[in-house]
Amino acid sequence: MKLLLNNAALPTTVVVQIEAKIAEIKQLMPFLIGLSSEDHQSLYILGRKSTQFVQRSVESVRQNPELAPSFLDAEVLENNYMLYNNLLTILEPVQQLERMIADTSMVAGNLAYKDALDYYNSVKRAAKSNVPGAEAVNENLKVRFKQLRRTKVPVAKPDVTGGTEA
Repeated sequence: MKLLLNNAALPTTVVVQIEAKIAEIKQLMPFLIGLSSEDHQSLYILGRKSTQFVQRSVESVRQNPELAPSFLDAEVLENNYMLYNNLLTILEPVQQLERMIADTSMVAGNLAYKDALDYYNSVKRAAKSNVPGAEAVNENLKVRFKQLRRTKVPVAKPDVTGGTEA
């Protein structure tokens, strides 16, 4: 798979414009909330069958309001269901955009990393050839590849009586 971005660029001015548009979208929906993972686990998730059930309930409450319990506000039910559907309409293209941004970011990072590795390998060769200034650049870049040395912990060996000795 050959992934190219054709020297794509995202100037800071465009990033600022995008951030402003995102803020504008958030302002259009001041009711948006963020949930904790515990909150997520405590909520009903509407799948296809549950969505159909809610839709039928909304229609039934509209046609048979006398059957609704006194604490149920049919208008709130209908508004929540409409909000749910309208948010779903927005959610799909936003999720698609998020995936495309994430994928493009991954490809750009991958391409940048490959280019950086090519440069680093060139610097290492230059340092081995004693090219002036190359060793300092090599020392600066090789920090990324330093392995942490692990100190060996003595392993207890069993003695002949079945115990362990240090």
